[in-house]
Amino acid sequence: MAGLGIRLFTDEMIDTRLARALQQRGDDAESCSEAGRGGQRIPDPDQLAYAARTGRAILTFNFVDFLLLDAQWKAAGRQHSGIIVSPEIRDLRELIRRVIWHLDNYSPAEQHDTLLWLGGGA
Repeated sequence: MAGLGIRLFTDEMIDTRLARALQQRGDDAESCSEAGRGGQRIPDPDQLAYAARTGRAILTFNFVDFLLLDAQWKAAGRQHSGIIVSPEIRDLRELIRRVIWHLDNYSPAEQHDTLLWLGGGA
């Protein structure tokens, strides 16, 4: 397995090619489309619940809504497998580079029930 073992679920906003590139590297990554959840306008709370239920951190560009969701889950005593937020990165190679950096630098324990910003810049 590549990286440190974070299992990843990519939100609908994320290019599905990211999950495929990570899978080829040996990461456990699933796109919203691969999970049969794409194109259905599934609300963010339900996407986070799916990711948590399947033991996956969710990657999203929708940081405004997911910052609020993280706070709501914590206030309710609920735990998730992690939220990775980022401003939108349209360049697929740059997105892949940053996600790989994240997966190579954070363990599942560090990501668990934590909202982290996608780093790996510069």
